[in-house]
Amino acid sequence: MTVFELRRELERRGIKAFEYNLDGKGRTDERICLAEKDGKWEVYYAERGVKTTDEYFDTQEEACQFIYDMLTN
Repeated sequence: MTVFELRRELERRGIKAFEYNLDGKGRTDERICLAEKDGKWEVYYAERGVKTTDEYFDTQEEACQFIYDMLTN
């Protein structure tokens, strides 16, 4: 699953856009975020500037699937 496909699927499932940030632009606090960092894909949740979930994945597909599972389960 790519970022584009993830965004489309989350919209289809009715997940509000304020619950996630998939492109690193805009607000990153109090939402699940996706970032590419040093060739890895990072997924984190930040609250008041502190990351409370910080997972790293080798591929975009793995990271997107992780976010999808977090937001839909």
